[in-house]
Amino acid sequence: MEKIRFKDIDFSLLQKLQCQGSTSTLYRQGETCVKVLDKYQDEDKEKLYRKLLDMDGIEIDNVLLPKTLIIQDDKLEGYLMDYFPDSKCLSDEFLTQIVNSKSVIHSVFQASKILREIHHNEIIFQDLSFENILVNKEGKVVFCDIDSCKYKEHSSRYISLLMRDFFIEYRNDKIFVSENLDRISMMLSFFYLMYEEEIQCLSKWRYNKLSKKIMTLKNMKSYFNMLTNNRIPIGEVPYLDEIIDLNDDHIFDRKKLLRFRDRRLREY
Repeated sequence: MEKIRFKDIDFSLLQKLQCQGSTSTLYRQGETCVKVLDKYQDEDKEKLYRKLLDMDGIEIDNVLLPKTLIIQDDKLEGYLMDYFPDSKCLSDEFLTQIVNSKSVIHSVFQASKILREIHHNEIIFQDLSFENILVNKEGKVVFCDIDSCKYKEHSSRYISLLMRDFFIEYRNDKIFVSENLDRISMMLSFFYLMYEEEIQCLSKWRYNKLSKKIMTLKNMKSYFNMLTNNRIPIGEVPYLDEIIDLNDDHIFDRKKLLRFRDRRLREY
């Protein structure tokens, strides 16, 4: 993998991106995105450096992988990757009041197919959330921020807040890094995208209200029941492209659904 020196980067020529990560700073220079790991601990930088060197040569369509490493005194300070223009995080794109299920489901279907390819390359995303998946105006989907992944013996201590709240706060369970963990992450993220509510806060009534109109949610009902039942262990869940119904085409109003929910709660 190619390397450049940190001190050779002229930051006055770079455009700081509006969307930023919690452990890094992102810039743009033409068709290149510059990721500076300025909030990483030195130990994490060293581990990531070894992992990225071992991942050299891996190419996955629709995944923004590091192409050039930024080095200072033989230490990793960041990397360069392709810039994906005119895009938003999947969560930002669809967390709107009026939701077209067809658009959401087609984007998530693409994301699930890409996740299969990531796993095929012996990579577990681990920090998977819809904030790490981008969609552009043409509906093309790509994964980003894959540096928190597990690759072979290289591990990471990062996991999405959604998964942390679900496994540790709600399930009081251990987290086992596996392909199934990624599939669970994808499923939990999809539920949140549809309902704008974490699964542990989502009532069965509200779930059923929307699943009557959207076949994909109906297909996922048994997994919803399993994930929200603390009395049974979590089993394997499928890739979402296996259970998504691409014929779903239902437009709904989030606020209207919430009003139904609130009125129902008052009745009780």
